[in-house]
Amino acid sequence: MTLNNIVTYAPGERILKKGDKADKAYMIRSGKVRVYLRNNDKVLDLAQLGADEIFGETSMFTDGEYGANVDALEETELLEITDESLKSMMDSADPVLCAIVKMLIKRLNETNKKLLESETREFMDLAFV
Repeated sequence: MTLNNIVTYAPGERILKKGDKADKAYMIRSGKVRVYLRNNDKVLDLAQLGADEIFGETSMFTDGEYGANVDALEETELLEITDESLKSMMDSADPVLCAIVKMLIKRLNETNKKLLESETREFMDLAFV
């Protein structure tokens, strides 16, 4: 398996940008991050993650682009998980487990997209009242 790098981000620093090519996932060693979507002026917070949690992995299984923005909320140390190391882990995993992971990621992405569309429509309805 490929050796993974440790990287550190300062509070407020952007880690991932929605739409950028997904070539790494991250496991949080310390600190906290904010995961969110932005549609024009509307911001939808999806999660706040801390130590031992992982982000950025879903897009590595799907369209190859990150599906959300991620910013460090405090000084945050991350373990980078490369495409190669993730592929190696998935290749050695049980095929049923791999299928379940891919199915869950697909459903999560679909739900996030619908939620953002719903929140944006609701915001637009209120703005025109």
